[in-house]
Amino acid sequence: ALMKIYLIRKESMGPPNRYLGANIDRIQTEDGQVMWSTTCVDYCRGAIGNVEAMLREDGMNPLKTYGDGKRPYPSSYRPEIDVTKELDDENTQRFQQWIGVLRWAIELGRIDIITEVSNLSCHLCMPREGHLDAVYRIFRYLQKNLEKNPGRIAFDPRMVNNKHVYEDGNENVHWEEFYPGAKGMIPPDMPEPLGNLVEVSTYVDANHAGNLLNRRSHTGILIYVNNAPIIWYSKRQNTVESSSFGSEFVALRVATEMIESLRYKLRMFGVPIIGPAAVYCDNKSVVTNASVPVSVLNKRHNAICYHKVREAQAAGTIKVVWIPGTSNLADLFTKTTLAGGNVKHDIVETIFNNQAYVLERELGSDGEA
Repeated sequence: ALMKIYLIRKESMGPPNRYLGANIDRIQTEDGQVMWSTTCVDYCRGAIGNVEAMLREDGMNPLKTYGDGKRPYPSSYRPEIDVTKELDDENTQRFQQWIGVLRWAIELGRIDIITEVSNLSCHLCMPREGHLDAVYRIFRYLQKNLEKNPGRIAFDPRMVNNKHVYEDGNENVHWEEFYPGAKGMIPPDMPEPLGNLVEVSTYVDANHAGNLLNRRSHTGILIYVNNAPIIWYSKRQNTVESSSFGSEFVALRVATEMIESLRYKLRMFGVPIIGPAAVYCDNKSVVTNASVPVSVLNKRHNAICYHKVREAQAAGTIKVVWIPGTSNLADLFTKTTLAGGNVKHDIVETIFNNQAYVLERELGSDGEA
């Protein structure tokens, strides 16, 4: 039908294979499910090639000399207290260029380097030699692991089944007394919801006072729609919090606003949403204060974050749930010092679907497997 309206070359028709630099593949998971996925293998290969070429041009050592590639950069390295020599204008521009390349790789799915790049991004205006060295180590990490860890994000349409979250014994609590008239944001002109129901799940974490220079905390958020990760966030907080309770509530407030925005967008797309978004947090005090109406806030300077999160809970937009810290996937987005090499590896393997079988070559010209 399209060929009757537009002039399209026949060889250009077929299943999608590229989007904004990402590779698009149809895959079969280990349990036999078929779904779409993305990686940024070609983008990373091109970026690594460009880095190698520039190093050769400058007479510098190749990437293979920048560590063993087991981590993006050593867990002991802290960019904020690096006191090496400041870069000249040319190398400052180069540092900024490579950070931009890495940030786009993260947008395309390389979320295993997100925290390291986020920390280095705080030094774009006045980078040091150690910062540029850390960037090359990140590229070395990608170079060493690209084959065995292509960073495949699978868009799994299956629901996680958060029914236990909605029916955990607190469904009858009464919020009306505390937040009268609280309602979720429903677009007044949204289309009729059609298709399969979707559910939103979110992992939230904060690395309290993780910045050794100014003791600001770091927020990490990972949002799933059904069983597909679609939003990842790692950023230093704008305030210094005196306790982990405060830093976790700041992170929870940011996650709440992102969830509200996502749910609004999904409704405007005509996507039906089931229940509130499950928000997984590993701080029991924060979960209690966010989910129990009669809980009292003892730290007044956290009041805005506190009431923002509780009002969203009262409106049925979110449901805050406690999980053990070992199960919190957002740990990957807040810490570069995860204990033991296997901790980071296990979280990365949980998020990525690197063992899936690519069906791209078995697709017909009509896009059907």
